[in-house]
Amino acid sequence: MIWTSFLSFHYVCYDIGMIRQRIKLRKMFALITLICSIVPFFLPIYYNNSDAEIYSYGPAVTYTFIIAPIYIIACIVLICVFKKQMNPYRSSSVMIWMLMESAGATFQLFNREILLISFTMALGITILYAKMENPDAGIDRKLGIYRIQMLQEYVQQLYEKNTQNASFVIISGLEYEKVTYSEDILMLEVANFLKSICKDMVFCGIGNDFIAAFPDEDTADKKISLITKRFDLGWTGEQLIHPHFISIPSMKLFKNSNEFFTAYRYYSNVVSDSHEEFFVIDQAALQNMENFRFMQSEIKNALREDRFEIFLQPIYSLKEQLFISAEALVRLRNCDGDIIMPNKFIPIAEATGQIEQIGERVFELVCKMIHDHDISSIGLKYIEINLSVVQCENIDLAPSFSKIMYKYGIDAKKINLEVTESSSIKQREILLENMAHLRKYGCTFSLDDFGTGESNLNYIVNMPVDLVKFDRTMILAYFSNEKAKIMLESVTEMIKRMGMRIVAEGVEEQYQLQQLEKLGIDYIQGYYFSRPIPISEFLDFVRRNNSSTSKI
Repeated sequence: MIWTSFLSFHYVCYDIGMIRQRIKLRKMFALITLICSIVPFFLPIYYNNSDAEIYSYGPAVTYTFIIAPIYIIACIVLICVFKKQMNPYRSSSVMIWMLMESAGATFQLFNREILLISFTMALGITILYAKMENPDAGIDRKLGIYRIQMLQEYVQQLYEKNTQNASFVIISGLEYEKVTYSEDILMLEVANFLKSICKDMVFCGIGNDFIAAFPDEDTADKKISLITKRFDLGWTGEQLIHPHFISIPSMKLFKNSNEFFTAYRYYSNVVSDSHEEFFVIDQAALQNMENFRFMQSEIKNALREDRFEIFLQPIYSLKEQLFISAEALVRLRNCDGDIIMPNKFIPIAEATGQIEQIGERVFELVCKMIHDHDISSIGLKYIEINLSVVQCENIDLAPSFSKIMYKYGIDAKKINLEVTESSSIKQREILLENMAHLRKYGCTFSLDDFGTGESNLNYIVNMPVDLVKFDRTMILAYFSNEKAKIMLESVTEMIKRMGMRIVAEGVEEQYQLQQLEKLGIDYIQGYYFSRPIPISEFLDFVRRNNSSTSKI
């Protein structure tokens, strides 16, 4: 009884990291238990064997009933104190075991004819085995591979034993070219193949992911070519599967199991949105992940702390020879006061869904600027604001923007919204509804970066845009490539005949301005006039240049 109680206590201790690592302490407990278990042999023990009752009593029994409960109580206390650090299945099953054993001993103490102690011990161990130690509990019944919970324990053990030489191959995002056989049959075939090349160390991952574990560093890199070749051959029924392959060449890249699973979850999301077939989680990849997570947090904090700003780049009218508008461009100011450029945070904001909040914040900042400054008095007619693809597909875009314009009491004609031509705008009907609603309110629209997306003229035909903005790459090509020149001349003539105006972006030299003016371009935007600048500088720039009698 003393040793059974001690072993249950030892079992709980091993599940608590701070105790498990103190090997000398656990050995000391074992030595004390050994000594305590010898003592009863030197104490008297008596037996009652009557017709109604059979039990033992005396100093040896009393001693045992004092020592054994000490370990039982210690188990219950440890579980209550360190429950969050323990495996939930283990903590709950051991707690049931201890409570049953305590209840059995208490009941038997007052009802000696009913021998429950050994029964409750055996029943408690049976519950523990059924809940925690049953090998089938950790195996996926359909595929015959370990569940993800077993992967968590396996990785944890690698760090506990300081054996981080293992490597992994993750097969993620399985896509089927055609379905002629049951998906379960295909998955089973893949599972059996992976088990054959890594000694059954195959785990279920997130979703339909497979994770193959290898005992040595760099083995994953060697095996991945074998795995990819097998996938290229096809499976039952000539079924082709097109997954992404993630290689983890060494567990030494991670400080602990939490870092391993953080990287796995992060790159599982990355590969799902990627066309790349192979990914290697190395030091550079981990740094990219940290940069991503840092910027995600920085964006969240900047939205909360109002650290987004707008810079404005003037747009010059060749006909009026005045600056008549500007494009509002977002900037993020960090806690140190330094500016973070959009290329650093916009892709991350798009990936995390924060881009809508940023877009709405930019729109409000522009409306506030128009409200606070009489832009018409210095010759400005409107301000251009970029819309992200996510915003375009949001059914609440038009109501949200209308509400903001009403809040600041501005004329919607002073707002021009830039829509980028993109094949990724899946819900064009929503975009067109938003455009129709805002146009009724008074807003105008531009087709931004024309020539960098699908280059589909249907955008111009089907979308109610007032302006078409030629991308910088198109402008540069016009001056360096004869075919590009012919194409731009033809497109310009067509757009002009359709009654739309044209903005040329990225103009940096005077000769470019002169040639584009001859071509019939309406507006010029670029470093030739000004970089994007803060609001106060922009207003001074426009006021100074528009009031000048000389032409620029």
